[in-house]
Amino acid sequence: MSGQDVRGQRWDALVVGGGIAGLTAAWDLVRAGLRPLLIEARGYTGGLVAAGRIGGARMDLGAEGFVVRGQAATSMLTELGLHATGPHGRPRLFLPPLTPGDGDGPSGWALHRFPDDAYLGIPANPLAPDVVGIIGEAAARRAAQDAELPGTVGTGLDDPADLASFITARMGAGVLNRLVRPIVAGIHSAGPEDLAADVVVPGLRRATAELGSLGAATTAVLEQRRARRDGAGGRSVDAAVEGGLFRLTDALREAIEAGGGSVRTRIGAQWLRPAGGEHGRDSATWRVGIAPTRRGPTPSDEPVPDGAEEVVVTDRVILACSAGAALRLLRGVPGLPASATDLSVPVGAPIARFTLVVRAPELGGEPVGSGLLVAPTGPTGSTDTTTLPPSTDTMASDGTDPGGTPPSMMTCPARAKALSHLSAKWPWVGAELRALHGPDVHALRLSYGRPGRPRPEVDLSVALDDVAALTGVRIEPEAVIDHMLVRWDGTLPPVTPAYRERTRHLEEDLAPVTGLEVTGAWVAGTGIAAVVRHARTAAGRLVGPHDE
Repeated sequence: MSGQDVRGQRWDALVVGGGIAGLTAAWDLVRAGLRPLLIEARGYTGGLVAAGRIGGARMDLGAEGFVVRGQAATSMLTELGLHATGPHGRPRLFLPPLTPGDGDGPSGWALHRFPDDAYLGIPANPLAPDVVGIIGEAAARRAAQDAELPGTVGTGLDDPADLASFITARMGAGVLNRLVRPIVAGIHSAGPEDLAADVVVPGLRRATAELGSLGAATTAVLEQRRARRDGAGGRSVDAAVEGGLFRLTDALREAIEAGGGSVRTRIGAQWLRPAGGEHGRDSATWRVGIAPTRRGPTPSDEPVPDGAEEVVVTDRVILACSAGAALRLLRGVPGLPASATDLSVPVGAPIARFTLVVRAPELGGEPVGSGLLVAPTGPTGSTDTTTLPPSTDTMASDGTDPGGTPPSMMTCPARAKALSHLSAKWPWVGAELRALHGPDVHALRLSYGRPGRPRPEVDLSVALDDVAALTGVRIEPEAVIDHMLVRWDGTLPPVTPAYRERTRHLEEDLAPVTGLEVTGAWVAGTGIAAVVRHARTAAGRLVGPHDE
């Protein structure tokens, strides 16, 4: 049904946007016995879950996996006949020396294994040897004072809600800059100052207040994660889909169309109005103008209309598109306060991913495990201002927080912010490459792009230099079998505390509107698990009232 003409036709539901949120919502509508139409303004579905062939092997070009939170995502995989798996190997951190001039290499930068007991870099025990080895003894002692602080420090309603302020208040700048910052920057492409703690580490501030310390709250989270892992047969809670995450979006589209829904690409929604005219809050029927689209001026720009308009009539609309497109459509909803859609969306960092397929026997020893994250080399943006008892020795002689040496003082020998050894991390990638090219062939992916920095310029020479700096393995150009550069400009806007509060108010304003839901990462928060859960909840609200 994907190619059928929808002119003048009525659909059970219309889903605008074909990323993971829209596909999930449409799939749940189909499972409820409805016949939805899903439209996507771009030429493909899946959004940030995308795939391409490099060296003949099909690989994820965008998102590769997700952190298991709840059952919304994992149950969906099971129902679609897909298998969840965890990454192989252990990741590293690439960090500057604690003190300028330390270290074995000319730069002093070195690899460190992720601490055993840590959540997003937050240690359960700051005095553990693997933590002390990364942040230093002075910073570890400061971090351990978290256990002596009242649970209210950093968790009150009047305290800053960003992740950096929370971590600094509890454990100091050493933990923030050498553990949390590189991990957060690598995963979210944003600094912890720009991220709402309750979105990035949901429930952790509340648990800290209840249990009395961040260390205790982190321990509780890790115990829950271990329980989920044990219940999943030992699989890591950092999950992926066996064979590649793109198999999930492929399966969702197939299931939607097999169940009677229709998926159309290069079709965008132009306007949204209640079919009853001015009574948008009471109407259960919507009219939506849709039209063919073509690419915008750049791949990252929104597609633009390019053809005759049609009208779709439906009782259910789910806006699972980008923030800009959704807010534009919402301005056609009568009775919705103008302030609700007057929302400035933070600009995400320009991201570039350079994937290499190379013949390099030296990589067989997996010198960086599954990969590494590189400490940012820009201003940290925060200082430690925690008030502690005067008798406590928390500060160095120069008045700075121990372990808080700004990374900007250390010149990094690589431009990349992360490196993944894909063929080691995901065994199916290695197996497919060996079948195609024989032994000693590896896939590496380098990620570039920091918030507030210019659009990264990357070529093969830059990538090979970074591989050498980060892994110690020099690969000559003639050993490169294939390579690909993919850009994701502005696709991961940081969820700031202020922005999160505005989207919460928007959802409250939309709650009385019948037959209309908004979902997607820009309202759901970061991570596939959060997006899937939000999309399934949104679809569920539309299914119930109309099936009586």
